[in-house]
Amino acid sequence: MRAPALLLLPLLASLSAVATGTPTPATPPAVPTSAQAEQLQRGETTYFLACAICHGDRLEGVSAPGLGGEDFRALYRTVPPRALHDLIRDTMPDDRRGTLSAQEVLDVTAYLLRENDLPRPEGALGAETLDHVPPTP
Repeated sequence: MRAPALLLLPLLASLSAVATGTPTPATPPAVPTSAQAEQLQRGETTYFLACAICHGDRLEGVSAPGLGGEDFRALYRTVPPRALHDLIRDTMPDDRRGTLSAQEVLDVTAYLLRENDLPRPEGALGAETLDHVPPTP
């Protein structure tokens, strides 16, 4: 008798969310691969060490533009990830341009994509995949 009851839990959770007006995601969030999870952790660390002082701990912008929110998503939703990657590579950090390694730039790019729910490749973001991730419509 327990198995059928357990099968009803997702349905009950959905109905509860509808009744309370809480939206439920259409698809479950993708579980990052091991390589992707490691890259995202490195990207978060690099972001906090090299970017957060100007762009804020929550991507809100302090002395530099915010790197999150609807305006940011609208801008980067229509271009391939290479646009964000190349901007970081060529101009950041503002006071030490070019000091991030190629891997750090990829890691921070992946982190910003994830934080803004923008598309990323299934594995870790690499130089060869920057142009292959389709922008969101």
